[in-house]
Amino acid sequence: MRVPALQTIVVKPELIRIVRRENSRKWQVHYKIEGVKTWFRKSVQTTDADKAIQLAERMWMKATFDHEEGRPVISKKFKPVAEVVLRRLNEEIQAGTARPIAKDYVSAINLYLIPFYGNYNVDSIKPATVNEFHTWRKAKVGRELSGSAQNNHNSAFNLVIDEAIERGYMTEYNRPSTKNTGVESDRRAEFSQDELELLLSQGDKFIENSRTDKTTMIRQVLVKAYVPFLAATGMRAGTESENLEWRHIDVEVRDGQPILHIRLQKGKLGARNFVAHNSCWRILEVMRQISPDLRDIPLEEVLRQRVAKKLFRLADGTVPDNWNKPFRQYLEDTKLLNCPFTDKERSLYSLRHYYATQRLLDGIPIHDLAQQMGTSVLMIGKHYSHLTPLMKATQFAGTLSTDGSAETAEIKAIMAAQTVNHNILSLVQLGTEMTTPLIVQSSGLARDFEQRLKSHTPQPQ
Repeated sequence: MRVPALQTIVVKPELIRIVRRENSRKWQVHYKIEGVKTWFRKSVQTTDADKAIQLAERMWMKATFDHEEGRPVISKKFKPVAEVVLRRLNEEIQAGTARPIAKDYVSAINLYLIPFYGNYNVDSIKPATVNEFHTWRKAKVGRELSGSAQNNHNSAFNLVIDEAIERGYMTEYNRPSTKNTGVESDRRAEFSQDELELLLSQGDKFIENSRTDKTTMIRQVLVKAYVPFLAATGMRAGTESENLEWRHIDVEVRDGQPILHIRLQKGKLGARNFVAHNSCWRILEVMRQISPDLRDIPLEEVLRQRVAKKLFRLADGTVPDNWNKPFRQYLEDTKLLNCPFTDKERSLYSLRHYYATQRLLDGIPIHDLAQQMGTSVLMIGKHYSHLTPLMKATQFAGTLSTDGSAETAEIKAIMAAQTVNHNILSLVQLGTEMTTPLIVQSSGLARDFEQRLKSHTPQPQ
């Protein structure tokens, strides 16, 4: 905390003043330059007020000329400027007003920018320094970061430089150019149906191998609910899933069947709503049973009460710092960390790609899927264009005639009556160890079975 000045002499209102603090006989100069928001402070090592005023005016004039000529007013280390930015970002995150990307910026500043640039003066960072940073970061991580990750680092770096320019520590002319040496693949690490089923089939073993009670609770929610939920909804791991509460889930009855609506409060592109897959009823039931304060309340009542508590809580009521580390351990234990097609490491985000793949193969239009997942049609096309041959496999193979015959019509009817998205249903059933009634899976198929049973049931005489 700054100690209040014992004595202040205003030299130029709102521009120059000299102050003398308690327990000191020497004067300190405070001056401000038009167009720069901060006050500059410097001790002049004199007890004479007239001399201090003279030095203060000289400092102010020199700083003003430097600023007008495009030269930095003073040099400042990168670390203290970055810490100012960090404080502001963390305050916005705590207040809930930060952009979703803010946490990534905080991580980039703490883990990469300050460790490398910390002792550099902000006005002395040159292109060669930026090149050295890229070499250092690659050695630190052990690989080249993706293009999108490097873009995040560059944006965080520019936030620090913006702060330095605004405070007069450097000028726009001195702004160092950033670069991106990452290659962004069009195809991302994903799971096949067999791989995810194998992963979930090893879930009980993964839970049993926990070393502490806390780890057991984390792995239980991860295996039985969190992983199946991401795979069944395509929700983004992180901001979207971790801020989801029971009260954000609505139930709409349509054609006699309950439909789950998820109202996300935070996400990459802000708030959004989407319809959850029917299999999510099982996952909600698992989380209700895990939660001691909810297990005696029927699921329908929990949803009706709009409980203001996080959905993915542990049995002790706490929420893990993140799910990434335990999920990585889960992948390593089951030897499924690397995607065989892309040779990239899988992450929780790979479950979102699994969902997109399944829905596209189900024939969901790209525009509808983009809206459901909170992304753009362009991004869907970019990352899933490799699915086009599979989506048209029946036409290419000639297995489904288009001649309009009765046989073709019957085949189409059977296909239409099939259980909706059987892959996701079977996957969630494997993870939660619960089954879903046929009427929830496919009302059309259930009615068809019911009619067939009635037609074969002897009528009373």
